[in-house]
Amino acid sequence: MSLKVLHVIPSVSPQRGGPSKAVLQMVAALKQTDVHAEIATTNDNGVDLLDVPLDTLTERQGAPIRYFERWSPAIPELREFQYSSSFVNWLKQHIKDYDLLHVHAIFSFCSSYAMWLARRTNVPYVVRPIGQLEPWSLQQSQFKKALYLRTVERNNLRQAAAIHFTAISEQENAANVPSGTGRVIPLGVEQSMPIRDAGVKLRQRYKLAQAAPVIVFLGRLHEKKGLEILLDALARNEEGWQLLIAGDGDPAYVQRIQAKIDTHNLTEQVQLVGFVEGAEKNLLLQGADLFALTSQSENFGIAVLEALNVGTPVLLSDAVALAPEIERYKLGFVTRLDIDQIETTIASALQAIEEDRFESSQIQQYVAQHYRWDAIAEQLKLAYADIIERHAK
Repeated sequence: MSLKVLHVIPSVSPQRGGPSKAVLQMVAALKQTDVHAEIATTNDNGVDLLDVPLDTLTERQGAPIRYFERWSPAIPELREFQYSSSFVNWLKQHIKDYDLLHVHAIFSFCSSYAMWLARRTNVPYVVRPIGQLEPWSLQQSQFKKALYLRTVERNNLRQAAAIHFTAISEQENAANVPSGTGRVIPLGVEQSMPIRDAGVKLRQRYKLAQAAPVIVFLGRLHEKKGLEILLDALARNEEGWQLLIAGDGDPAYVQRIQAKIDTHNLTEQVQLVGFVEGAEKNLLLQGADLFALTSQSENFGIAVLEALNVGTPVLLSDAVALAPEIERYKLGFVTRLDIDQIETTIASALQAIEEDRFESSQIQQYVAQHYRWDAIAEQLKLAYADIIERHAK
């Protein structure tokens, strides 16, 4: 008999970054096993709402999914609350239809309510905290999170059948986690279609110089991502380079990034290209000479994996969970989150690119061996079966 697993996440909006994308791919991969997996989420789309059918099972990117109407307070500080009465009513009626809940994210109503209800109805649940238990994350809106953790999430974490970490470093850095509940299962990546002469096409698309190496940042534009310190370090490098910044974020922060570019007189070398997906995103990753992410905290880094998946070397801060593997298997460069160190590491990376020291096929082979969704779905299936069996005893 196949397992029935409900994945609960507050949002699958592309604006929410890697966690939203990962759950869609995870559930689509689980469908290829004998796990009957579905997603319950809201129609959140940042400050807007997704134009999707509500309260009915539909499909998105190969994943069965139900959307419920989101309501958010008008007060900016409380906007992330994302209450959904239709989600509450539906879950009350249907939670017992599932053998297990896999909850993604904490500090959000839908996730917290799902864990609370699972406890009340004796349904086992797994929670993936998506890095929200790491020190950097807990320090943001510190008072609010401390209160939420003490009054709501601590019991949710304590009584979880398992806490799903995507990297060893995330598990090691996590606070308020009961011993013995952590399971490390990474995220995966889908194979990409190769683009012939991607570097040439990328330069043509964005009117870039053919000779200078192209660095790509791709992700949500947020203070956490360390983009400002990357720009500070690049501004010190007088060698030829070009940077494409792909992503979107809060308009005030995007303005801060543009102001930083203007202050350093980098308008000829840096372009803000906005949010990209599909073929455009694939062109950026394949056409780049280097992918850069100097994040202040990154519990996994799905965009890093996507860059490696197409053979593009990466430059990461040591706060990115994948950094130890990048160093160990020589898939790119790792730097401390220090402007002098980043400057030095960028120089080394650009020199390596000039000398053609990276073999794209070897980078791709490493990803294929360790991060394909089909193998990861099998790991999840085994974990689910074990949790359900132990819960039944």
